[in-house]
Amino acid sequence: MRRTVTETGRVREIRGNIVTVVPNMGAACFGCMNQECKAGGGLISAENPKALPLEISQMVEVSAPGVSLLGQVMAALLLPAFGFAAGFFLAHRLFPGAGEGAAAGIGVIFLFAAAFVIYKIRKKYPAKMVYEVTRIL
Repeated sequence: MRRTVTETGRVREIRGNIVTVVPNMGAACFGCMNQECKAGGGLISAENPKALPLEISQMVEVSAPGVSLLGQVMAALLLPAFGFAAGFFLAHRLFPGAGEGAAAGIGVIFLFAAAFVIYKIRKKYPAKMVYEVTRIL
């Protein structure tokens, strides 16, 4: 069984085969009081492979394969964590007399370095679009 992540929202913009959707935020997004979405950070870009007849402000359902999103999450979160661990253990190897605080400080430097490298790579090679418009509601 193929797992997918499904969202609903309103069509905000249509540019050829690419559709910008404003997610339908209900009570589930109460944690941040929709501050991120109000600032424009909550938009979803989706492809329209079925060539559905879409119009602005129409409610649609978009979905993405869960495996693809999981891969992006792993790259964004796990690689910096591995950077911290590498820096922490490398500090103990290179400086045997260093305390835990110094090793943790070097680990934090490696964490930010790994995050910066991922940022630069994603800036140059953005992740491919994974969301697709599946149906009109």
